[in-house]
Amino acid sequence: MKYPKTKILITIIIIYTIATIKLTITNIRIYTNIINPTFWTIILIYLIYNNQKNNIKIHKNQKYNIQMLIISIFYLIIYFLIGLKFGFSKNPYKQDLVHILKNAIIQILPIISIEIIRNTITNSKNKIPITTLLILVEINYNTLTNIYTNKEELYKYICSTIIPLITYNILYTYLTTKVTYTLPLIHRLTCQIPILLLPIVPNINWFITGSIGIIFPIIIYVIFKYKILKEKTEKRKRKQTQIAKISYTTAIILSITLVSFMLGIFKYEPITILSNSMNPVFSKGDIVIYKKLKEQELKQIPKNTIIIYEIENKNIAHRITKTIKQKDTTLYQTKGDSNNTPDMELVKPNQIKGQYIFHIKYIGLPSVWLYNYFKQNDTKVGTNKE
Repeated sequence: MKYPKTKILITIIIIYTIATIKLTITNIRIYTNIINPTFWTIILIYLIYNNQKNNIKIHKNQKYNIQMLIISIFYLIIYFLIGLKFGFSKNPYKQDLVHILKNAIIQILPIISIEIIRNTITNSKNKIPITTLLILVEINYNTLTNIYTNKEELYKYICSTIIPLITYNILYTYLTTKVTYTLPLIHRLTCQIPILLLPIVPNINWFITGSIGIIFPIIIYVIFKYKILKEKTEKRKRKQTQIAKISYTTAIILSITLVSFMLGIFKYEPITILSNSMNPVFSKGDIVIYKKLKEQELKQIPKNTIIIYEIENKNIAHRITKTIKQKDTTLYQTKGDSNNTPDMELVKPNQIKGQYIFHIKYIGLPSVWLYNYFKQNDTKVGTNKE
């Protein structure tokens, strides 16, 4: 590393990270409004003053920047299209000029400083520690402390915020190391600025937020991995380029399919089984694929059909043992195959999510382990009564 004061900069960031943990845990508002933006302003001036122009890598091929801008805009479009399914809520940021400028300083300035720092002190030997440090400095420890005793909220926060934060930072370090720091900067600013300016934002649940935060960085990685590989091998072997192109296309198709599958866009949807109440048909840790039923079909489900239905925010997969006609509606009595008695509550058609089609063994075990650890009671992947 040519920059002689890198160790000093790393030390400053470590000290500030420790101070950040202390200040945010105690919920000092002056930290958010004054201390944090002031610190990043000083760091930015410090980098410029120490002639960082020679150390900042600007890739000669500026089309990468344009491609990242297009990808980021595409992400925003997808993000707001998902809002059409889940609804919108009022933007928590105030929209008058003074607050827009204030929020820009609080939100945008640290992003710029962090990405320039990443570029300045990241090399092949210290990528992991620097990435870890930049992850730690961006965590909201006040939120983490407030929900620490609530296992359910902690699980949701980890899935929707911490894991995407880790995934994105790994991506940003890769892009900075392989191409240029402007790529993560363009992506972060393009995605953040509209959130500060628009009066409404998508009201998306924690599961979808976490899924997007994990899947989309992987898509970006695959795209630029392919482009970098193509640039290096274009003059060498056409076969390698073709393989990379196929991998790129396959990854995009699989990623889009996976997102659509989780969003319930298709006719089929998965849940993870969290009990053994349906042994030997399927067991704890299996993934069950069920078919959504039309409104008319919900009233004519045959006996012995395995259905997935929702009671008290829990998804249950049990077999219909009896059909009960009541006036203009149909009720279903259900029972787990390994249970001794039928379920106490009768199932209404509007509670039924779909009909069991097939299952995949053991794929859902990680979800079961997380569920058992956090004692999670309300999860997208679904539960099953014991």
